[in-house]
Amino acid sequence: MRSGLPLEKILWPLSVTAGILLALTTALNNREMWVAWSLIGDEKFYLIAGIILFFTMGKGMGVSAAVAVLFSGSLNIALKYSLNLPRPPRESWRVEASGPGFPSGHSQVSTSFWTSIVLQVRRKMLTVFSIITVTGVSLSRVFLMVHYPWDVAGGVLIGFACGLFSVKGFGFKSVKPWLQPLALTILISIVNIANGWEVSASQALLGLAFSFTLASSIIDRSMRILDSLSLPERLAMGLGVSLVALLVYMSSASIPYGVLAGFFLVGLLMASTPVLYGRFKKIL
Repeated sequence: MRSGLPLEKILWPLSVTAGILLALTTALNNREMWVAWSLIGDEKFYLIAGIILFFTMGKGMGVSAAVAVLFSGSLNIALKYSLNLPRPPRESWRVEASGPGFPSGHSQVSTSFWTSIVLQVRRKMLTVFSIITVTGVSLSRVFLMVHYPWDVAGGVLIGFACGLFSVKGFGFKSVKPWLQPLALTILISIVNIANGWEVSASQALLGLAFSFTLASSIIDRSMRILDSLSLPERLAMGLGVSLVALLVYMSSASIPYGVLAGFFLVGLLMASTPVLYGRFKKIL
């Protein structure tokens, strides 16, 4: 994402294709097509995407994208269960869903993710692609009848605020912007776990946020090292850590606080992998 021309060349056909697919899905109101859009908004999708972008975006921009997912995800759980507003009647659902209705997690997390990227990369076609993606994800939840329109509208608005916060913070110059939403992620996730609200997801968010906070100085070094590496090298790191994260999520859910410990280690792995790789290259 460093040179504008290749990025624009990629985003033009992607945006046109996504727009056509969204229009076709809306016209046909096909369940399977809406499910595909909904999968793009799944929290786990953006958790993995956040990990990959942590390694592949230049100048440390991927950190804010990952933090946006963590903060937005923890806040969404807290808002959903504290407000406890209903979903549409279960008999009308076209897919299974869980938890209260407002705000939509798919809409909120996807908006946070794309907002954080658009604010940093600043490309017109990226903005267009992001809008189409968020619109598709949000409409899918309404057409699948698992959310009311105000659920997704609220999710988009809150998600935009979370994405903005992950990039800008509160404006304190003495504190890195992305450390500020991380502090709130830790606090909110502890409250979520104490109340029994989506404990596995909350443990994963808390583990990553806590490890990122403790390893902030290592992350700074890693970002400088990543900027000196090739895209294939960075992509390989992102895919490798993503695989570890998936394995941790699937294998540790049955262990008390296993997800928390596992994702704490995943966060440390994310922070330290570029530093370890840089030292390994020097030895070779």
